[in-house]
Amino acid sequence: MWRFPVKIILIVVIVFVVGGIVYILTSYRYFIKPENIVDSTIKSHIDIGLKTVHHVALKNGNKIWDLTSESVQRMNSQNHVSPLTLTFYQDSGKPIALNARHGIVKDNKDIEISGNIIITQAPWQFVCDALSYSYTRNEIFGKKNIAITGRGLTITAKAMDYDLSSGQLTINGAVSLTVTDITAIEMGHSQ
Repeated sequence: MWRFPVKIILIVVIVFVVGGIVYILTSYRYFIKPENIVDSTIKSHIDIGLKTVHHVALKNGNKIWDLTSESVQRMNSQNHVSPLTLTFYQDSGKPIALNARHGIVKDNKDIEISGNIIITQAPWQFVCDALSYSYTRNEIFGKKNIAITGRGLTITAKAMDYDLSSGQLTINGAVSLTVTDITAIEMGHSQ
């Protein structure tokens, strides 16, 4: 006698539970607003946006540069990265570390970098406002307010050209040299 009502009650409960789950799952997408899914920093004019990206550029099987960024936004065939850490690899094997606020990586692997740029290659540190990197020439071109410090001296200039293949640095435009510690220069020369 108890079996029949229990079966009916169990079937009714199962139907309500399954029906409730189906209702929630099908109506859930109508209640979600797209702006809640997408990060608020990604604007509508951006083709795609990513967070925490690592990108490596190779040439003839050799690592040329290695880029890490907290945010990448793709607009008009360009990747806008910010902030960024970039490491260039020379033929000599000495890595060059770069940190900056913003960069634009183009499809041809050329890079435009701006904002608080600091380049470190021991014992030297380069600081500038803007620079560009040419993938085909494997060169860094510094623009605006170049300052190079290390080994007891500071060099300032308007522009620089650093050939990463040969390791040759050319500075030009209102070049100024300030010696702060002559003994550090002499010690660096003898090494």
